[in-house]
Amino acid sequence: MSEPTAVSDPRIGSVLQERYRIIERLAAGGMGIVYRGERLEVGKAVAIKFLHAWAARDEDFRKRFQVEARAMSRLTHPCCVSVIDFGVDQDSPYMVMDFVTGETLRGLLREGPLPLARALATVRQVLAGLAHAHGQGIIHRDIKPENIIVTHAVGLGEQVRILDFGLAKLRDEVTGITSGMMLGTPAYMAPEQIHGEPVGPPTDLYATGVLLFELLTAKKPFSAPGTAELLRMHREVTPPLLREAAPEAGFSAGLEAVVAKALAKAPGERFQSSAEFLAALETERPAVFLSAPEPASPVASTPARPEEAAQVTESAPAPTRELRVRTPVGAQAPVPAREASVEAVVAAVPDSSRSDSTVRVPAARPPAPEAKVRATPAPSPFASFRSRAVSGGAGGLVLLGAGLVWWAVSSTARPSPSASKGGEAGEGARTGSAPAGAWRAVPEQLPGIDEVHRLIEAQRRDAALAALKKLAAKHPASAYVRYLEGNVDFDNLRWVDGVAAYRAALRNDAAYRNEPTLIQNAIRCLVSDRFHGLCEDFIRKDLGEAAVPYLEDAARSDPMANVRTRASGLLRQR
Repeated sequence: MSEPTAVSDPRIGSVLQERYRIIERLAAGGMGIVYRGERLEVGKAVAIKFLHAWAARDEDFRKRFQVEARAMSRLTHPCCVSVIDFGVDQDSPYMVMDFVTGETLRGLLREGPLPLARALATVRQVLAGLAHAHGQGIIHRDIKPENIIVTHAVGLGEQVRILDFGLAKLRDEVTGITSGMMLGTPAYMAPEQIHGEPVGPPTDLYATGVLLFELLTAKKPFSAPGTAELLRMHREVTPPLLREAAPEAGFSAGLEAVVAKALAKAPGERFQSSAEFLAALETERPAVFLSAPEPASPVASTPARPEEAAQVTESAPAPTRELRVRTPVGAQAPVPAREASVEAVVAAVPDSSRSDSTVRVPAARPPAPEAKVRATPAPSPFASFRSRAVSGGAGGLVLLGAGLVWWAVSSTARPSPSASKGGEAGEGARTGSAPAGAWRAVPEQLPGIDEVHRLIEAQRRDAALAALKKLAAKHPASAYVRYLEGNVDFDNLRWVDGVAAYRAALRNDAAYRNEPTLIQNAIRCLVSDRFHGLCEDFIRKDLGEAAVPYLEDAARSDPMANVRTRASGLLRQR
């Protein structure tokens, strides 16, 4: 079936395989659409994920979807979300999962580091879930705060659930779809994962070490303005000690040793199992023992709608309650626990609410020498095209927000100034397969622009768009403001609004037609069966010659067949 829109979705109200009623659409991501549904016989709430129509036509994506469903169906641990059912409906593969509400660890980290007892308790549950998954031969490969949800159960306190085993690889099973590929999120990837080498339990435990470091300090061990540099740091740079990231916290030498072992570069030097990691944490157990909280008011059987949850997040802090603890003399103060305030969709593909982008790229190769690039002439709509040399390096696909864009791992890759100032969303800044020395947008120092950058970096895209529209009204001649607006629109798959914003940026400053992020966003729009014509027109009439190197890249190696076909068609129209 054709790809439904949120406004008029023919699936809503329908009954799937005579078993599941589809009630409402929750989220759309890079690979699929997630709905809230119910099992008819028992009225149980479920989450149903359909593969996008354009992805369902791609054999590689269908295989990946089937691997994901098969892997998750093996999971029966309380700290893992598993698949209840899966199949194909009208040529659209789908899976049915537990419906879970709560708050992700990313949401909790917005308030700063977690208290030591709470951080360790959280990671213990993550390790317990991973121990079960690893026992089933499943490697998650994308452990990060966005994929961990914290729920509250009466009498049990906080419970951790691991989401999105969509990148799971079944050991000892040859699937033919991940060989030589690198899958994961740059800020949490182990060196062997970056190199595209075989992964195992130590790969997930490396990411768990990064997670523990972040929960304790509210900082990641490595940060860089560009993806290529971030990956290099994970491969080559010794991680900092906890005391260097949070000198006032007074972490013990033993805990620092545990984190350092988890973050060892060589897999053989890390913990070899979740049980070994857990045993090391037990020796660092703080003198505080969590007890069950007092019964809270019952949670409504019907979860809050996503838009209602979003309003709570944007407008007011979530309510808090005190978790009852027995604290020996000299131990830590009671641990605050936030009530669930945001509806989290289980096993959703990277979507517009996530700040860490999932990356799928060929295994890293030695960088090619920097190529010489000719200066860009004044562009004209596909006239007098010239061949351009492009810097070497490994290219790849970034599932950023809900969209797709190429980036390069090479010594010549340079982050856009906007990458560190909110021009990009997510951990992986889009450097693109851009010519060396390519023109880049320069952030304008306008009143309020720093707040916009902060909102974009925090993935609060609706708030960022509202702030950008106010800035555009105050500064109608600013190309940079409209450029940022277009970036956020494209990350939300708002193709029409994004093109309109980009055209406004070009009217204010024609040089923006050379901006790599703008060009790459226009090309990734070619994946849409509904809106590719709009973006083809924008590429032809507004970008012209500046888009050619990127179109050649897409026509040659984009993983999406329809992008390759449409990019080739645009090149033939020269």
